[in-house]
Amino acid sequence: MRYILLVLFIPFFSFIYGQKTMKTIIDKNVFTDLNGIESTLTDIFKLNKGKVIYIDFWASWCAPCKKEMPASIRLNKKLEGEDIKFIYISIDQNEIAWKKSMNKMKIEDTGQHYRRNQKDMVDFLKFFYIYSIPHYMLIGKNGQIKNRAALPPSNNKLERQIRKLLKEQ
Repeated sequence: MRYILLVLFIPFFSFIYGQKTMKTIIDKNVFTDLNGIESTLTDIFKLNKGKVIYIDFWASWCAPCKKEMPASIRLNKKLEGEDIKFIYISIDQNEIAWKKSMNKMKIEDTGQHYRRNQKDMVDFLKFFYIYSIPHYMLIGKNGQIKNRAALPPSNNKLERQIRKLLKEQ
C-alpha cells in the first residue's frame, strides 16, 4: 500500500515543483527596456494582453539575428493595425552595443525592446529550450505559448501562422 501511495504522490509533487519552478524562473528574470524600466515576462504579457506576441531572442553580435531583422521589420509593418506585438529580447551583455546595433539596423521604433545579460538568464533560456539564437516564440492572445520554436520572420509560413492565431478568441 505504501508503494502505491508513493507512486501516486511522486508525479503530483513533481508537477507542483515544476509549476513553482516555472513561476520562479519567469518572475526572477527581469528585462530592461530602452528607457531603463524593468519588467518580468509576466509584466510584458500583461502589457500586451489580448494580443498575439512574436518574441525574437537575439544579440548585437549574432550575424544570423541581424540578417533576419529586415524581414522582421517588413512583417511588422505588414501586420500593422492587427492585434500583434513584436517583442525583441536581446541577450547582450553590453547595453551600449545593444543600443548601437538597434540604431544601426533602425529597429528602435519597431516593436518593444528588452535586454537581459545572457549570463543572468541561463535558467530562463534552458527552461524555454533556447540553446541558440536567433530564436522565436509565438504567444497566443490568451497569454499561452503557442510555439516555443516559431519560424523566423523570413519564412513565408510565419505570416499564415500568425494570422491563424489572430483569428482565435
